[in-house]
Amino acid sequence: MTRQSFITVLVGTSELLREGLIRILDAEKFRILSSADCVHDLLQKPLPQNRSILLIMDVGGTDANAGFAQIADFKAIYPSSHVVALADNCRSNDIVSAFRAGADAYLTKAAARETFIKTIELVMLGQTVLPAETSMFIQDIWPSKKYDAAHDLAKVAIKTEDEERELSALSNREKNILHFLIEGESNKIIARKINIAEATVKVHVKAILRKIRVRNRTQAAVWAMNHGLLTPSAGNGLSGNEKIAIQPSHDPQELIEAQKGYRFLESTHPM
Repeated sequence: MTRQSFITVLVGTSELLREGLIRILDAEKFRILSSADCVHDLLQKPLPQNRSILLIMDVGGTDANAGFAQIADFKAIYPSSHVVALADNCRSNDIVSAFRAGADAYLTKAAARETFIKTIELVMLGQTVLPAETSMFIQDIWPSKKYDAAHDLAKVAIKTEDEERELSALSNREKNILHFLIEGESNKIIARKINIAEATVKVHVKAILRKIRVRNRTQAAVWAMNHGLLTPSAGNGLSGNEKIAIQPSHDPQELIEAQKGYRFLESTHPM
């Protein structure tokens, strides 16, 4: 789905934070419908039923449980909506509570702008995004499934020892193209910027996806950010709470099936 196919609504007690998010999202061509202090105020006017809805919910502050309750209320009315929870920190109990309430992603406010946007894009694709720290308590989120949580999430976490070897397997040209994927550039723009044929860029993109074992450009961009390729000039990747793990869908059974590696949805963006 494209950004314009979603309507985005923001909820949080900090008007300053909401205004900042609106500026960021507007610059990225998201369609912002409304912003409110709480879900109750947001729902005073019914949201369109024929459009996909993205709720970005601030669950920070002194009463995180109130934020989780609002997520649950929103999901009860709009069960097919997508929810990104923004938190002040990465506490295991809060992460579990957020996903039990119906969140699709949990991200701290310390995350970089690029990480924030890529997380939203992943959620729009129907994927679940968790902090990498969740590997030891993933079963608390989906308690009905019995499996080795630490082992499974290690298979789908962005940064692994195998992926470090994959990074070293990329050529300098491929790493350069990954920078442009982070920026969301098309093959045509990339070709123009590095003075090669567009068809050659497409070949390089296919090689990148194969080498790092992902299925689309968005996944490649997130992978690159976690491996030190955040910007063309930066030498540092994401750190601390910015590292994320991706689950391919909302279905707990598919989390188990993810043991064999990445299982991403097909990209709607042409290679």
